[in-house]
Amino acid sequence: MDTHDILIAGGFVVDGTGSPRIRKDVSIDGSKVSGIFGPGQAEGTMVIDAKDKIVCPGFIDIHTHSDVSVLASPMAESRIYQGVTTDIVGNCGGSPAPVIGDARATIQEYADEGCVDFDWVTVDEYLLRLGNVRTSVNVGTLVGADTLRLGVIGPGDVLASDADLGKMNLLLTQAMLEGAFGLSSGLIYAPGCFATTDELVSLATTSAAFGGLYASHIRGEARTVVESVKEAIEIGRRSGSRVQISHHKAVGKNNWGLVNETIALVEMARIEGIDVAFDVYPYTASCTDLLTVLPPWVRDGGRDEILRKLRDPSARDRMKQEFGDRFTSWENTVAEDGWENIVVSGFHRPENSRFENMSIDAIAKELGKDPEDAALDLLVEEGLKLTAVFHEMLEEDVETVIRHPLSAIGSDGESTCAYGPSSHLPAHPRSYGAFARAMRIYALDRGTVTVEEMVRKMTSWPASRIGLRDRGMLATGAVADIVVFDPASFRDTATFEKPHSYSKGVEFVLVSGILTLENGEHTKARAGQVLRHPPRIS
Repeated sequence: MDTHDILIAGGFVVDGTGSPRIRKDVSIDGSKVSGIFGPGQAEGTMVIDAKDKIVCPGFIDIHTHSDVSVLASPMAESRIYQGVTTDIVGNCGGSPAPVIGDARATIQEYADEGCVDFDWVTVDEYLLRLGNVRTSVNVGTLVGADTLRLGVIGPGDVLASDADLGKMNLLLTQAMLEGAFGLSSGLIYAPGCFATTDELVSLATTSAAFGGLYASHIRGEARTVVESVKEAIEIGRRSGSRVQISHHKAVGKNNWGLVNETIALVEMARIEGIDVAFDVYPYTASCTDLLTVLPPWVRDGGRDEILRKLRDPSARDRMKQEFGDRFTSWENTVAEDGWENIVVSGFHRPENSRFENMSIDAIAKELGKDPEDAALDLLVEEGLKLTAVFHEMLEEDVETVIRHPLSAIGSDGESTCAYGPSSHLPAHPRSYGAFARAMRIYALDRGTVTVEEMVRKMTSWPASRIGLRDRGMLATGAVADIVVFDPASFRDTATFEKPHSYSKGVEFVLVSGILTLENGEHTKARAGQVLRHPPRIS
């Protein structure tokens, strides 16, 4: 009988394909899975007792914003404790590289916040930095279309010229050759909201030529969600790219239920031959900068120009009037959600700290102001740097998207930790609990999907979407990214009030065969790999 480096014995293997669980032993030699055996058919120098536990591939988070935070918190406890072993960064149009021109200031802000030395420009340099730091999770990156636009054109509402497109496509080509996995867009953010469909088709075509994915925070997730999904599909049709609709949802009470229509559009597109799918996080609240509530014309220009408009009485009057109009051409979050459902955090000025985790409506009442003035004044006082949680989705919609076989689980969160400077930063509980919550609620408790199907949504399916060939399935020869969790106790503990709280119930995590979580405690191992997409030039 062969003796292996590590033997995970007595557990129920859920291999990531959706196949039924089966009691098997798993052996690891070096960084790879070396065999899957019947109980008692193999031995190990180290034996992990997984009796009655689930043994599955490490979870792959297809949608994260760990770009800089994983450098600040390289042990990535928020991920490891919930079984995530791979983070894909560079989503929603913003990426850590390539950063030139005005794009550098954006990354510098994130770096300063996390006390990270920002010393890279290209994707290659960023990935080399990750390798030097050594992280506990594997990391791969997309290239942000917004980052390209900001670097080449700047922050303004300007139509990209042929020369601009040439520069952006050249940067994207270099990034793809250096290992990027594709292109992302963030079409509610400035300057991404100023990009035309034609501009995005041009970039997606370049990405697709190297085998890349196009992932999109679509142009609207509220009243215009159907048209926005159609645009994403059209970009896939014209560019030949695979399309990933990010954190798919319908926001605002008037739009609840529209996910049924958008999912039907995706299904029809796939029949047509367009490779479209989507990801989802298991929460009814989103989180982003409060700045995004402003009309696009306000966000046309850099920080100083935005602040000038916020201080201008006539511009303010126009903003306040538009806040009340649900039928704007842009995604009007205020009109869709209401100020009472927009909760703010991340105050820097001591006199405003009392408003932490209060709704704009509640703050306005305390200040004796209209909500519009309260929000705009706070943005000015805080230099535009405020985080907002938007309570805006219907639980039944979330469950509908999770149930669908085309959905993957993606946190939209970060690799971070519950100690040091990171523990004081605003956070959505999804960073610490998305995968645990999805498994607990929608598989183990409700049975919306089976445990096997939920594991597929967290492993082989996102691996397939991204283009990872050696991860996402528990099979001989695969990289030994492995999770052992107790189905009785696996759950999230992070809340909106206390988001920096680790998930429970994951007992062991191996990353490239290295024990990273042992008996529920981080070993401080940092065996994460820098992932580079091999360019397949078509």
